[in-house]
Amino acid sequence: MFQLNVSDLLASYPGDSRELAFEGEVIPGYYPDITFTSPLDFTVKLIALDDGVEVVFESLQTEVQYEGNTHTISLSNVPRTFKELYDPIAPDDIKFIEKGNIDMKEILYEEILMAIL
Repeated sequence: MFQLNVSDLLASYPGDSRELAFEGEVIPGYYPDITFTSPLDFTVKLIALDDGVEVVFESLQTEVQYEGNTHTISLSNVPRTFKELYDPIAPDDIKFIEKGNIDMKEILYEEILMAIL
């Protein structure tokens, strides 16, 4: 549902960028423990790096139910880095680009959980 093709940015120069937006319903069960009670609305900026792509959530808004409680989520300027290759010097960079695509499912889940907790 949230696969982004970034092969054009990988072939471009560092600093090249584009923006993408999503607004819509998230199907029930997409995440096992989170239920979306309002549409998910986010804008991301994708920035080409020498060895990957930086994804910056310029804005993210939604309302979710988690463990029986309803939470309003509002985030802005949250960066995430995706690398083409594993870097043993920076093991925290564990998000990877696979076949020119970035899977946003996991980082959306992580950002929403961090906002709740």
